[in-house]
Parts: sequence; structure tokens; C-alpha cells
Amino acid sequence: MTRWSWAAFTALLVFTMGTSIITPLLPLYVERYSLGNGEATLLFATYTAAVVPTMLLVGNLSDSIGRKRVMIPGIIVLTTASLIMGLADDVWMLFLGRALQGVAIGSFLGVGTAFVVDHARPEGKGWAASLAGFGFRLGFGLGPGIAGIVAEYGPYPLRLSFLGHAALMSIAFVAVALTPETVTRRPVRLRIRIGVPPGQMAAFATFLAPAAFLLSFLDATLLSLVPLYMAESLGVRNIALIGAVGFLVLAMGGLAPFLAPRVDPRRAVMVGCATASSSLLLVLAAAALDAPALVLVAAGLIGLLNGFILQGAMIICGVSVPIEERGKLISALYMCAYSGTLPTVAIGFISQSLGLSAALGIAAAAAMTIALFVILVGGRLFRVVTPHIEATPVGA
Repeated sequence: MTRWSWAAFTALLVFTMGTSIITPLLPLYVERYSLGNGEATLLFATYTAAVVPTMLLVGNLSDSIGRKRVMIPGIIVLTTASLIMGLADDVWMLFLGRALQGVAIGSFLGVGTAFVVDHARPEGKGWAASLAGFGFRLGFGLGPGIAGIVAEYGPYPLRLSFLGHAALMSIAFVAVALTPETVTRRPVRLRIRIGVPPGQMAAFATFLAPAAFLLSFLDATLLSLVPLYMAESLGVRNIALIGAVGFLVLAMGGLAPFLAPRVDPRRAVMVGCATASSSLLLVLAAAALDAPALVLVAAGLIGLLNGFILQGAMIICGVSVPIEERGKLISALYMCAYSGTLPTVAIGFISQSLGLSAALGIAAAAAMTIALFVILVGGRLFRVVTPHIEATPVGA
């Protein structure tokens, strides 16, 4: 890691802290604006509608116009979003802020990760990629973790975290502005490359796609439904404790590549799906046993196991197809992952009739069903990871 890699890493860490601040504040928004659980989960999921198309467009754009010409506008957009949410006095402002957060994270995350790797020394690029992945997961986790503490023990619980993050974004701006550009500007070619290479559809549709969907579904459940469940069903009034759930489920996933760097990717996906989905039962047990601490245990386990699912899926995408097909396969994987956020909105509305405990029971049953499909169907059709061997040029 060079000093410029660390500068880019700092920007990535500060940037990603902003998008998950909302998690511990959801029960407060429900109380202040008289929102239903469905509306609260919809508020959380709104950014998904913006993040995917932005990511697909901007990832290719940065290869033509340069990283910084994409990252700096992303910083400005996210700073604006944090200001809007920090100053919001109506629900529509919150939805607008969430949509802008989606645009910002879609434009910055992939490009910012590449920027960290670009500035690493050749022998350290693998380490830089792992560190960047850990950095943005840690940033995502620090957002709700710090926001919960600020909301519980500081003034202006719905404002201070967002406004503080807007101020911190000046660090990200300076870090990116001072770091040298790594891409030579060339004619713009806007291409959206997404799809599954020939011969990979069975493995993708039955193994990778449902695993990525499950990962996101579990994340979104812990980050949107569980905060409401803790406040309503478990009687938790300490916002810092609710924020700790967000920290654990997001930050723990970043540890997976360091804890098991040589894990078999297929096994990592299957074990991760099976154990992460069943860990939702601990959340349900918390109400029966009057033990909110079980939610924290479940959040940490699910976060770590989701990290293994993502690690395994990314390794499979990275080694099993030609380099010219890799980008569009990973884009398809991200599309499936982000779509897993959407069913939590339906479960939120269901909870308004059946209650949050019953709704989380439905979520747990759905998660375990998807996991069984990955293991029993996908595992049989995709029995081994076969690395793609690049053709050697004639005369080489």
C-alpha cells in the first residue's frame, strides 16, 4: 500500500459511513412521522432503485474519463444527501435523501475500490483489493454504529449524525482531490455490460444468483426490519444497541477474506447460506427468551457468514470465466444481490397485519428455503469450480 492507496482508502471509508446511518434511526422515524413498518422498510430500500443503474453506467464511465471525474461528483451528491436527511422536516425529504444516497454509492463504490488498487504496488494489489473490501464493509458498519451512539447520548438524534457525516466528507474530498489520477482520459464509451457467459447459466441461476439474493435479503432484514422488531417487540429503547446490530452485520463481513483466505469458494457459499439463514432463528428466539443480546449474536454471525458467501461468489466469478466476460458476470451478480433488498418491503407491510415476530418468521422460512435450493439444486448442478485457462498465444 502506497500513501496514495491509503488516501483513497480513507476516502472510501468515510464515504461509505453515510449510507447506513438510517438503520438505528428507523424506530425514531416511525415514531416522529407515524410511519408504518412497510413505509419504514420502503424508506430503507429506496436507494436500491438508484444504486444499480448508476453502478452499471458509471463503472464503465470511469475507465474513459478517469476515476476522479466520477468520484468527486459522487462525493458532492452524498454530501448533499446527508445534508438533506440531516435537515429533513418531512418524509419526502427522507426519500429524496435516500435516492441520492443510492446514486452516490452507485457512482463511488466500485470506482473507489478500483482507485485503492490502482495506487498499490504491483506485488500488493491483491492485498489492496482485500483491504478495500474490508474498508467499505467497515465504513458501512461504522455508520449505524456511530449513529446509534450519537442518537442515544447526543442532542438532535435525527440530525446530528447526518450533519456530522456531511462535515466528514470534506476529508474524502481532499483525499481524492490530492490523489493522482490513474486513468488516461480517452473517448467516452457508455456500455452496460451485464449477462451470463455461455455455458454458465445453470450454475449462475441455481447457485450464484440465489446465494447473492439471499445475502442481500439477510442484510436488509437485519438493517430495516430488525431495528423495528427490537423497538416494538423486544422493548429496546437504547438506540446505541440497535445501531450495534447494524455495525455487526455489516462490519463482520469484511473479516471473511482475512479469516479464511484459502477457503474453497463453493463450500464457502453453501455453508454460508445454510448457517446464515438459520441464524435468523436466533432473532426470533430473542423475543421468546426475552434476550435482546441474541439479536447481537445473530447479527455478528450473519454478517460474518454473508462475508463468506460474497467471498466465495466473487472467487467463482473471477476464476471460472474469461477475463473479457468477468465484468458482465460480476455485474449480473450485483444485480441479483441488490434485488434481495426488495422483498423486505413486502415483509414490512405484512408485519402491519401479522406483527413483526410473525413477519420475521416468514423471512426466516423464506431464507432457509433459498438456502436449501442453493445446496440441494445448485450444489448438484454446480459440483466443482473449474478455473478458466486463458489461451496461450501462438509462438509465446
